[in-house]
Amino acid sequence: MRPIATSNGLPLLAAEPFLSALVRSSDDAIIGKTPDGRVVFWNDAAERLYGYEAAEMLGNDIAILVPANRPHELSHLMAQVAQGRTVRGFHTERVRNNGAIVPVSITVSPVFGHDGTIIGASTIAHDLSQYVEQVKSLCEAERRTAEALSTLETLQSSAPVGLGFVDREFRVVHMNEMLAAVNGSSVADQIGKTVVEIVPEFWPQIEAVYRQVLENDEAVLNIEVTGESAAEPGRRRFWLASYYPVHLDAEVIGIGIVVVDVTERRKADEFRSIAMNQMVEGLLTVDTQGCLTSINDSAVKMLGWTEQELLGKKMSDFILAQEKGGESIEEGNRELLKVRSEGRHVRLDDHSYRCKNGSLLSVAISASPLLIGSSEEGAVVVFRDITEEKSERLRVRRELDALTWVGRIREALDEDRLLLYSQPIVPLTGSQPSEELLLRMKGRNNEIIAPGAFLGVAEKYGLITEIDRWVVKQAVRLAAGGRHVGVNLSAESIGTNDLLMLIENEVDQAGADPSNLVFEITETALMRDIDKGEAFARGVVDLGCGVALDDFGTGFGTFTHVKKLPIKFLKIDIEFVRDLVSSSANQHVVKAIVNLARGFGCQTIAEGVEDGETLKLLKDFDVDFAQGFHLGRPVPLSDCASGALGSREPTRIGSSPP
Repeated sequence: MRPIATSNGLPLLAAEPFLSALVRSSDDAIIGKTPDGRVVFWNDAAERLYGYEAAEMLGNDIAILVPANRPHELSHLMAQVAQGRTVRGFHTERVRNNGAIVPVSITVSPVFGHDGTIIGASTIAHDLSQYVEQVKSLCEAERRTAEALSTLETLQSSAPVGLGFVDREFRVVHMNEMLAAVNGSSVADQIGKTVVEIVPEFWPQIEAVYRQVLENDEAVLNIEVTGESAAEPGRRRFWLASYYPVHLDAEVIGIGIVVVDVTERRKADEFRSIAMNQMVEGLLTVDTQGCLTSINDSAVKMLGWTEQELLGKKMSDFILAQEKGGESIEEGNRELLKVRSEGRHVRLDDHSYRCKNGSLLSVAISASPLLIGSSEEGAVVVFRDITEEKSERLRVRRELDALTWVGRIREALDEDRLLLYSQPIVPLTGSQPSEELLLRMKGRNNEIIAPGAFLGVAEKYGLITEIDRWVVKQAVRLAAGGRHVGVNLSAESIGTNDLLMLIENEVDQAGADPSNLVFEITETALMRDIDKGEAFARGVVDLGCGVALDDFGTGFGTFTHVKKLPIKFLKIDIEFVRDLVSSSANQHVVKAIVNLARGFGCQTIAEGVEDGETLKLLKDFDVDFAQGFHLGRPVPLSDCASGALGSREPTRIGSSPP
């Protein structure tokens, strides 16, 4: 066994062999640190929990384990220790060496020297990952149980049928008043008693069915039970009883009972019709050939067909999702066929039905054989619309993905992994060439991440202004070197009060010519707060910088902005440039923008130029500048450090963007 690692690399003294073995073999991470947070002790369990070898952590700051979203937690804990207090069972999260978050319970205690002073702190950390998963599973089980009981209670209070639930020992757990009345006493008198105690005269008829449901985990439907009830002795009555396995996760915990008095067949038929049409869920039945024999109002509403359009038609021809050739595209459809062909119960948590308008409806399905007595007459299918549930799951998944990106962006900012690419803006009328700065992010594996993957998250979670400030600083340094650069700014940054001051300070400190800087603003950014947008535009122009209105022509107020703001460049949106050669409408728009720009003393920049024919037309229309893959792809600044933008090889049409 290797010795316990300490800050000087030596084992503990042999006088403490028991303590040494105890600490080394502990399943919990044990960490020792100095008052300023440097690690001086790191046992084997700490290596397993956090992924760092002792050699990596000894002498290092314990803060490396603390997530970025808990900035003050460590100082709070150490403050408690500094006062001689022990913090026990503190539930928190820590970061492994691979970036993964692990839930832990920690106990932090002061370590006292021989003179009674506090010389450090010890931390015992217990991995809560398994506990957290168990809690989640338990909460989900409790939620599902609560939903099931709530549904049962709702049915109990409103349905004119006998409803009950018995456990695996055949003791009554739940029962509605209708079922209690059939048995001749109150609900309170029957809860907790066994079925044989309550209805001994019926037990010989139904005992085998109860055991069959529990043993086979399958529903037994429409079993006819006959005899005299305690409520009406001397009168023979008939009931149809159905028995369903009740699940908690994968375990059958009892039997659900539905009892219908069919003594008066007509009244029973009326009830079934009412019950079907009052259900929120869709319900339909098919015969042994798969033809629809009944459908409730909810199913009609969800699918769009009328009852007359579907009755007698094969379900596979109308409702089951199909390809154009008619072959079923979903494995679930084949599973549904087994309800009739093999007499089995089928549940599908995520399936699709085809509506009359051709759209697909996401549904959860429960299907069972339809039995009348002992004869199988087809199948009954209950389904519900899960469109909103799926949308909510998707929303939650996207939100979690977004939060993951927040951490990645934060790390990129902290670790200086943002990059700038440059794309040339080529003059068509003899003006000064320039370039647009485009943002990228370098991943931990040195992969280049396009802005579309992270800028939306940065804007939503308040990181975009920090990114914009970083870009502005890089742009000013390039401008100080004589390069003419354009910078895109977000609406959030334009709306802040200190961005203009930052630009002015950076320009002064770098000694940059402000005329080398052009700030590109979209109409959307201006519309967010027109007053602040106008103030910003005028402010940067007063500094000597230029302002470009990006995506010109796609908004409703573009002419107003050109009239009111000191715009130097209008960037013609790619929407009007992409099909310029073949679209006369786009040609008219581009010509109009050029004329408008000249009238207001602006220059024009055409985006998205991907072929020579388009470039020639733009020259003919007197567009001032062009930008696009035909003239040059975005490349890292390191590849064009000299600023010789015109030396790049043009990219030909048909290339795909980076």
